[in-house]
Amino acid sequence: MRENLIMFDLMGTRLGKRCSRFSEATPFLRTVVILLSCVSPVLRADESKNPLGTESGDRIVILGGGFAERLQYFGYFETLVFHHSSSRAPVIRNMAWSGDEVSMMPRPYNFIRSAGVGEPDDPSPGLGFEPDADHRILSAHLKARKADTLLLCFGAPESFQGETGLPKFLADYQGLIDKLQSQKFNGESSPCLILVSPIAQENPGGAHSDPSGRNEHLELYSGKIEEIAKQNVLHFVDLFGPTLAAMKGGVGERFTIDGLQLNDKGHRVVAEELARGLGITDPWSGKMENLRQLVVEKNKQFFFRWRPINGEYVYGRRREPFGIVSYPPEMEQLDKMIAELDQSIHSEAKKLNPLP
Repeated sequence: MRENLIMFDLMGTRLGKRCSRFSEATPFLRTVVILLSCVSPVLRADESKNPLGTESGDRIVILGGGFAERLQYFGYFETLVFHHSSSRAPVIRNMAWSGDEVSMMPRPYNFIRSAGVGEPDDPSPGLGFEPDADHRILSAHLKARKADTLLLCFGAPESFQGETGLPKFLADYQGLIDKLQSQKFNGESSPCLILVSPIAQENPGGAHSDPSGRNEHLELYSGKIEEIAKQNVLHFVDLFGPTLAAMKGGVGERFTIDGLQLNDKGHRVVAEELARGLGITDPWSGKMENLRQLVVEKNKQFFFRWRPINGEYVYGRRREPFGIVSYPPEMEQLDKMIAELDQSIHSEAKKLNPLP
């Protein structure tokens, strides 16, 4: 992997890795960055009309809370990505977890063991979970995934703290960025980071359901995330503005099941907006449905592999004497199934979009 620029085909396929190595870029790549910087130091969704390069086999990981986690169950966003990048065969893993915030990502006790690359067991099980405030567990799992590109979808839970919570949120987010960029999960270079804003909150109807106050806070936090992206020369995708406009303009249409969580329609709309922010302008088509079903199945099997339901017996306090014998072969079988589904996804995407 080249270590020169942070600009990438905004599907996760990088032109390079870090702006700090700008002098090592080819003249063409330097020209691309200079021209883009004349427009805006941060690429917003409506400014990223064209992909910016290629890097085959990029490993993309989605991080965040409930919004990001639910992307895996619908698969629209990944489908658009795979269709667009059919010749580059990216690998996408959703490692979002409902309730995750930039400063704390609680995980079950010894969850780091399931990564296979972590540190020794924590000798103090405590309450049976670890807050992972220092992102030690996250880092181990990103290393296991050999992550090249990370989509960071944070800010919605934190926005409940309002203006008073902004200083801590900004400091915590910068700390997370620094932590991620200081490591080489793929073994060669630090990851490319894409910062994604929260979506707007919809009025679900009924008494006391006006979301205007919540949306003020969501807009405030979204703006601050864009500022963080600008300060760190990172890509930023605004989902708040487009989703707020869609929710206000969609007469008789609902985009969420409860004002917060997207329904099927909402996921299609947001997937297209997120993809557009990464240079992918092709809209969703029914012709992609088979591909989407493969994506959903792949996500389900990876979820079983990454977050096994009986984790206490796989990596926890009850793994001995039987778990250490029974479960490793099952995990290997899941890895094989997931790899085969990756290949099926790439084949289906290539069939739909055979262009190089």
